[in-house]
Amino acid sequence: MIVFILAIEIIPMVLDTSKEILQKGYVCDNCLGRQFAQLLSGFTNRERGCSIRIALAMEYSIKPFPIDKANFSGLNFRKKIQMPDRHEPCKTCSGLFENLDKWAGQAEKKLAGIECRTFVVSTMLSRALVQNEESLWEDIGIEHCEPIKSEVNRELGKLIAEKTGKEPDESNPDVAFILDLEKNALRLQINPVYVYGRYRKLVRGIPQTKWEMYKETVEDIIAKPFMRESGGSGHSLHASGREDIDARCLAWRPFVLEIESPKKRAFQLAKMEAEIGRTKKVAVSGMRYSDRKEVVKVKSLMPDKTYRAIASSEKPIPRELLPKLRKLSLINQQTPARVMHRRADKTRVKRMKSVSWKLMPKNRIEFTIKGSAGLYIKELINGDSGRTRPSFSSVLEIPLKVEELDVVKIHLPGNK
Repeated sequence: MIVFILAIEIIPMVLDTSKEILQKGYVCDNCLGRQFAQLLSGFTNRERGCSIRIALAMEYSIKPFPIDKANFSGLNFRKKIQMPDRHEPCKTCSGLFENLDKWAGQAEKKLAGIECRTFVVSTMLSRALVQNEESLWEDIGIEHCEPIKSEVNRELGKLIAEKTGKEPDESNPDVAFILDLEKNALRLQINPVYVYGRYRKLVRGIPQTKWEMYKETVEDIIAKPFMRESGGSGHSLHASGREDIDARCLAWRPFVLEIESPKKRAFQLAKMEAEIGRTKKVAVSGMRYSDRKEVVKVKSLMPDKTYRAIASSEKPIPRELLPKLRKLSLINQQTPARVMHRRADKTRVKRMKSVSWKLMPKNRIEFTIKGSAGLYIKELINGDSGRTRPSFSSVLEIPLKVEELDVVKIHLPGNK
């Protein structure tokens, strides 16, 4: 009963409003039906527009043109409602919806040679279309309508899916089609492919990521087989922290590899791991497909780390002072001199959580140190000319020089 009453109230409003719209010039079924998109679910705007035309024809006892079975448009209302002939373009969309199949055909051609499973459509309206839509809204209001951009995205997406067999996916699409109606062009944007994994750096002397001074990086070694297989335009390595160039990372460090604009995005990950391992410089494990969200997660990790460092001194190491190192906890570290060119000069407070040692011949000593994320181990040992306070050098009252440094454990959640 309530539905019936609502229908009695709504139908006259729809017909009166539609009559007002059509008296101003020809409006296609899509644009007519879109003004009432929120009133009847389960139908396309094109079907709504057709239904309204039929209802108006019945209301005014007007014999329609032969109805186009594809969109049921083209009714002759010129006897009672002044409107131009059907061949004139829609005054709202300027024939956009009639040409969507052409844009879908272009999308199909652009996907040739591109491996993807999902896509999304994004529309950039022209100034003229925005003005037309706003002008219509000024006349009839926006209470029940849907924006034209939403309908174009949806309907063009349907056509592309039919032609290509790809699946629409707004959350994590492989590619994006950008319909720029100001420039009357359709662009294809190939979204990156992300691969999560963990790496170990087995040699010294190579940086983690791109650096002009070095011909080879951990990133290059990991990315090389992916670039060959994907045909991508570039790559980036997003890792949880980084080790020094002259340090090895013998623990498994999490990372996400990003391949830009890949033409192919399906890889044999086990094969990739094996190829990278054969370099004897980097080992990887646990590779799987990932996404942008995991990039943020990996880079935000702040795990404790355990290091092994070998230090030396020109003087004998005082055994009796070594136990004092265990009393160290809070460490004030001014930005190390060696990284001031790329980091702000400020003092940071870090924590040393444990230390043990083993004396070696020729005034050398091996330290095993566990510290909080961001603790500079070299400076903790050598003092960095007083920029780190306290330091092992200041406690032992002798200058120490770090000869070797390795990351031996990364204390990730669930990995104590």
